[in-house]
Amino acid sequence: MHTVSKEQTSQTVTPFFAPAQWTQTQGTWLEQAPDEAEQQRIEAAAKLLREQRRLALAFHSEPWEAKKFSLELFKDAAFAPLHLGDELVARMIEQVGEPPVVNDPDDPAFANYMRRAVLSIANSKVRRHLADQLRRYLPMFVESERWREAIAIDNNAFRTSLGNEVSPFLVQMALSGLVRWYETHEEA
Repeated sequence: MHTVSKEQTSQTVTPFFAPAQWTQTQGTWLEQAPDEAEQQRIEAAAKLLREQRRLALAFHSEPWEAKKFSLELFKDAAFAPLHLGDELVARMIEQVGEPPVVNDPDDPAFANYMRRAVLSIANSKVRRHLADQLRRYLPMFVESERWREAIAIDNNAFRTSLGNEVSPFLVQMALSGLVRWYETHEEA
């Protein structure tokens, strides 16, 4: 019978942390993997959040509003370290081309482009990395009792980790990465 050592077990539960180039975390509190104390704060925040079932049900009862709220939340500068980095943005552009210029707000071309672009780079490692990084924000929102934001973060971390989901978080991080990409590469 094959037994798993304690060392092997700890390796299997350690979150995957990708190169800093995948996001903008270099030089921020998110650059290093969470230590044991931070992991405990994340777990405690998740436990407290589960106690907010009534608020979570209300949040999820209106999916369109939840999506809009999430998109707005992830525009906040606090999430800037998680904007996609040049490596992933370049890969998106290489795989699905340049984003279309859309003049009509009802034209779905840009939304369809973003969906394809995100799916082109969001393999399981990228998804897990981004979801794990996003969950690191839970304690600050739970501790300040910003329950709606915490529910959105938890929900988007879960949806981001799914293999075929294009969560509002993924869309906003990709869009912000694209904007930065064009700003820096047009200047060059």
